Amino acid sequence: MLRINSILCFITFFIWLSIGCQKPNGLTSENQAESEKIKPVEVTRVEKGNIQSDLELSGSITANSRVVVMSQMMGKIIEIRVNEGQTVAKGDIIAVIESDELELRLRQTQAAYHAAEIKYTQAQKLAKIRISAQVAQARAQLSAAETKLQQVLDLSQKQTLSKIEQAEAGLASIQANFEKIRGGTREEDKKQAQALVDRAKANLTNITSNYNRMKPLFDDGAISAQSFDSIKAQLNISKAQYSSAIEQKKLMERGPQEEDIRALGAQVKQAEAAVKLARLSDETKTWEKDISLMQSQVETARANLQSVEALEDAKSWEAEIASAETLVIQTRASVDLAKKMLSYAKIAAPIGGIISKRNLDAGNIIAPAVPICEIVDMRSVKAVVYVIESDLPKVEIGREVSIHVDSWNDPFSGRVAEVSPVLDISSRSAKVEIAVKNPDLRLKPGMFSKITIPMQIRKEVIILSKSAIVRNIASGENSVFIIDSGISRKRRIELGLTKGNIAEIRKGLSIGEQIAIAGQHSLKDGDKVRIVNR
Repeated sequence: MLRINSILCFITFFIWLSIGCQKPNGLTSENQAESEKIKPVEVTRVEKGNIQSDLELSGSITANSRVVVMSQMMGKIIEIRVNEGQTVAKGDIIAVIESDELELRLRQTQAAYHAAEIKYTQAQKLAKIRISAQVAQARAQLSAAETKLQQVLDLSQKQTLSKIEQAEAGLASIQANFEKIRGGTREEDKKQAQALVDRAKANLTNITSNYNRMKPLFDDGAISAQSFDSIKAQLNISKAQYSSAIEQKKLMERGPQEEDIRALGAQVKQAEAAVKLARLSDETKTWEKDISLMQSQVETARANLQSVEALEDAKSWEAEIASAETLVIQTRASVDLAKKMLSYAKIAAPIGGIISKRNLDAGNIIAPAVPICEIVDMRSVKAVVYVIESDLPKVEIGREVSIHVDSWNDPFSGRVAEVSPVLDISSRSAKVEIAVKNPDLRLKPGMFSKITIPMQIRKEVIILSKSAIVRNIASGENSVFIIDSGISRKRRIELGLTKGNIAEIRKGLSIGEQIAIAGQHSLKDGDKVRIVNR
């Protein structure tokens, strides 16, 4: 009984085992072998797209402009109008320096300029007239000198001879009277005394007239002092002779006295001296000196006339006008310079930006090259990086780049603005500046930045996920499996640019083909596949 039960249990276990080992869906062992040859894969279709290679660099953010504001003059600061962190516009007044002395200097130069303008205006109106007047005056002076010369010629020798004759006549008259007085007075002698008075008076009148003509000539320098002294002496003698004639007449009328005789004898001696003086003047020919002096004055007047006529012919007034105009230009330049110096007293912001540093306060003495404050323009900033020699040809001015800073999650956009034409000899790299707009001032000078510069950009090319590529380590070949009608076909490809998980396919693929992107590493050329894309 026990044996029968054991046999039944064994048969039951065999049947259960047979049923449990059968394939689902009623597959036979032949169908199972065939099913194991079909391999599941995931596929994608070949498409075009854009790909670029990037250069990742680290750099620093700097201000677009950084200006240290300094004074151009020395002086005392009387006002500071800015503080650190304050925003200023270009032209805003930052500081004011004491300027009283500069204002006085400006007024002085303005006055000189005004005077120069007046002189220039007068020169334009009067310069030619003045030269013409000088010519006319020189001609008048020459004419006057020639007239005086003629007067000297007419008077000199004749006057000298007349003086001799008058002196001799006076001597003879006095001697005759002297003899008569000594011999006694007669009625006839009284008449002769009256006649002597009349002749002495006429002589005095004539010499006085000559004296009056000679004095203006002497005052003008037309005759010598010797000639004038001679006529002056003759005038004194004629006065004395006239006085003597009157005394003789009185003597005749009352009768001679001993003292009268002595006095008349003295007059005789005086008359003799006058004759000697007149003859000496004739012998020395003093009139020739007067003529020579007057001739020299005529020549001087003629030379002066020729000089001013030469100025008139050369239009010298034009040079005078030009000189006055030059003075106007010089004084105007002085005014401009004074205004320029005065403008230095108000120190204006050379750029718009933010005051990053202030070094001085009101009351400090400032000098040129001493910093007052520092202004940074942060409305646009620069990211500065250094690119090695091998990558430098790929960096183009104007190319758009991406900038990341730790302070902000969102990247900033910029463009390559400048590439240094020379390399640093120690690092073999070139400085590259990237311009970044910063209207909200989020980027601060000194921030650390990560720069992504696109090196090569390929547009509308065939791209593929790098996970689909099968690489032969030994040969270095790259290939993919194309799925066509459930059959895998291995195809060799040529890669171009790669970025992240994307690669450019330069050769080997066409648009629209299906490529295995999962399960391809177990495939062989010609394998049957089943697409199982999720």
